[in-house]
Amino acid sequence: MDERRKHQVSLRGASAKEITRDALLEKVSQERELRQYARRASSAALFIQRVWRRYRVTKMVAWELREEWEKVMNQYAELAITATWLSSNIVRPFLFFITCLSTRHRNIQPREIYSMKNFFQIMLESVTSTDSMKNYCSLAIGTVEERRVWSYQSRRMISLCMFILSECDKSRAGGQDIVALTSLAMRFVVVLTDLKGWKGVTEHDCQSADTAVKDLVWFTGSSESGLYLSIRRYISTLDAPCSSRISSSSVQRDDRFLITASTITLALRPFHAAKFDLDGPGLLDIHYVTKNYCVFLLTVPCLTQRLPTLLISAMRHKSILSLFSDITGKAR
Repeated sequence: MDERRKHQVSLRGASAKEITRDALLEKVSQERELRQYARRASSAALFIQRVWRRYRVTKMVAWELREEWEKVMNQYAELAITATWLSSNIVRPFLFFITCLSTRHRNIQPREIYSMKNFFQIMLESVTSTDSMKNYCSLAIGTVEERRVWSYQSRRMISLCMFILSECDKSRAGGQDIVALTSLAMRFVVVLTDLKGWKGVTEHDCQSADTAVKDLVWFTGSSESGLYLSIRRYISTLDAPCSSRISSSSVQRDDRFLITASTITLALRPFHAAKFDLDGPGLLDIHYVTKNYCVFLLTVPCLTQRLPTLLISAMRHKSILSLFSDITGKAR
């Protein structure tokens, strides 16, 4: 037995030591964790690369679409415009590139301001046109596909207008351009969400148009649009108490007054819609609308000093207070 052991040679070397079972298990566990970490790191790197490539490609496409869109805009006066063409060639690419280049980054550059001003001027001309073929709102009473596209695009445009409102601050660089843009955007939203502002709607289509408008009003009052938060941010930028001291004649010529009046109109519009449609689908959201109206609007510091006197009188009008009371009482 001893003779056999003398001829055994250890291949581990003279310095190798026996490893215990626990140490071996720990070593195997560490190696497994190291391999898992390497796999996770590789997967994370691939994910980051995929996200970056998507971001880069999307931005490149947005730049290309903006270039093509601007070329179309330069020839706009020479083209035969229809509501369907407007939706496909003006609204659709505009919403894509303005989202990728501006709203997604919460930043409005001078070039985007110029593009948005041109866009809303065209849209205002369209929605106030008496020619049903050119009126963008005619899509709301068209085919099922046209109504679907119109509803989606209109909601996107309302959200864009609320973003513009939240960025409206005359103290920032290019403040006057922002104010002019916001004035156009607010005029557009007010007309879009008011059936009386739609031109060329026949009595036969009034019910369909009214349903489409109510749907937009409920969206405006929902959390998706960001209406009340945007109004609060805007009103907080108004000077106090200077705004309330301006005479009514000078205020009416000011874009600021138009913007402020439009925001108050939009803030109260869901309550008007709820009063005349108490059994409508939006009734469940009236608590949300009421809460946001109180939290975001009525709690603005020095609210009565920031708003023009004419608007304060309108907000205190008996019909508005009774409307607010009736809606909140019936929603309980």
